[in-house]
Amino acid sequence: MNVILKVILAVYKFFVGDLVILLGTVLTMVILALINSVGALVPLRGGLGAILIVGVLATLVATLGREVARPENRQKA
Repeated sequence: MNVILKVILAVYKFFVGDLVILLGTVLTMVILALINSVGALVPLRGGLGAILIVGVLATLVATLGREVARPENRQKA
């Protein structure tokens, strides 16, 4: 189990480096997979590209907003 955790952490640090981006992207992919696999969500399949773009952009905006709000990133007057 410890080896699996180390591999996941290494992949996380290599590709993402930020937990918010990782979770947002994974959540977006899970939503897209649900739309593809659940029959009741078939009408949404036409907008998969738009859902992907909006999900990733919302994740990036959330990360940027968090970085801007950090006290050490504020300029002193």
